[in-house]
Amino acid sequence: MKVLIILASLLLGTQAYAIQIQYPVKNFKYLSESDYRVEVQDSKEYVLVVFSNNDCLERTIIDRSCFMFEKKLDYSLPSFSKKVKVVAFNTYFENYLIANDFNITHTPTVILLKNNQVLKRFEPTNALPDINNGRLSSQDELFKEVLKTVYQIN
Repeated sequence: MKVLIILASLLLGTQAYAIQIQYPVKNFKYLSESDYRVEVQDSKEYVLVVFSNNDCLERTIIDRSCFMFEKKLDYSLPSFSKKVKVVAFNTYFENYLIANDFNITHTPTVILLKNNQVLKRFEPTNALPDINNGRLSSQDELFKEVLKTVYQIN
């Protein structure tokens, strides 16, 4: 009986790690380090690389602001998707090499690449929002800056 209980707990434990995380985006995909070369490094088109942190998806109560930047980008993506390929990497306990290569210290961080060369890097600021003076949240400002740059690409 003990053996059956141990086997059942091992089986259920390994199944928990096999569950795929469902990111709240549909127009771009999250990649692993093994996909980097084909999807980003060897790409001849513009590539917008989004570095996110999925720790909010593992909370018991998910904050509504979780992946807010990514959701907004996903919503806007169809309007510029023919110009730029958008991919993302989760930096929460995975993709260490890529995050280290790009010196990712904050999320979301966005990097625009062409022929594997960094054209522009976008990072959130730490300044607090000030609606009375027209200052939005740092993620909103990041979103506006990314969109402005992407729309300038011919």
